[in-house]
Amino acid sequence: MTDSKLMDSSVWIAYLVDSSFSEVFESDEILFLSVLSLFEIRKIFTKQKIAPEQITKSIEAIKKRSFLINVDANISELAAEISGRNKLPALDALIYASALKNNAELVTLDNDFRNLEKARILK
Repeated sequence: MTDSKLMDSSVWIAYLVDSSFSEVFESDEILFLSVLSLFEIRKIFTKQKIAPEQITKSIEAIKKRSFLINVDANISELAAEISGRNKLPALDALIYASALKNNAELVTLDNDFRNLEKARILK
């Protein structure tokens, strides 16, 4: 596969909530993150009524630990192809395309990515 990992929001949330997968996040490994995952994480934490200062603290920790990937035209165009071919929702396709464009393995808990090349679903 590849040495680089793009962490999906689902894995970050599991880590922030109950320290799941701490061996990955507490390693020296470079971790990528789509800026769209920041949206997903903040949205979920806001919906769960987590205190705003705790959300901000979590988001800052994520940004400090991650190499952020912005969505550009190349990622958008690839995501459109992926979404149509694999019936992935737009955000998922954009995040997956971000991993592919950065030669990274997508690490997730989301079964929507099942059977996709360079996607690893944790249990």
